[in-house]
Amino acid sequence: MKIAIAFYSFSGNTKRMCLFLKRHLEAADNAVDLIEVKPLKETTSFLGQCRQAVMKRELELAGVETDLRNYDVTIFASPVWAFTFAPALRSYLNKIGSLENKKTACFLTCGSGAGSNKALGDLENILRIKGAHILFSKNLAGRKSNDKDFLEDNFKSLFEILK
Repeated sequence: MKIAIAFYSFSGNTKRMCLFLKRHLEAADNAVDLIEVKPLKETTSFLGQCRQAVMKRELELAGVETDLRNYDVTIFASPVWAFTFAPALRSYLNKIGSLENKKTACFLTCGSGAGSNKALGDLENILRIKGAHILFSKNLAGRKSNDKDFLEDNFKSLFEILK
């Protein structure tokens, strides 16, 4: 299978989980491309990031692949900020067009867990509106991004689905 993992990561937790997925999926003979979504101008203050997230701001993104037609599966990932997912991933989703009948998966990384279910619901809703078929959806503790046992356990059902 050809798989894309489109993600935004600020602290590195989400990126580490995406790299873990990439290694595991490639070991199972899949072709995996990482698509790191980055804003052209990134706010580094916590309050500024929260404000952008709450307001669901559209950000201008650095050059990034938006044509997902050649992928069998696309995985979307982001941290949870202010009860929703990061504005960079939201902006990316607005740019990619339809996901009609495309297989997708998604996960969010969170600190306290506050608002993570709402954030995941927001992401799932956007994917459904775009016509995606969601195979896997989960919230994960960002602080466990280096814990291989935790990651293997939490991604086990995704690995089974993608066999």
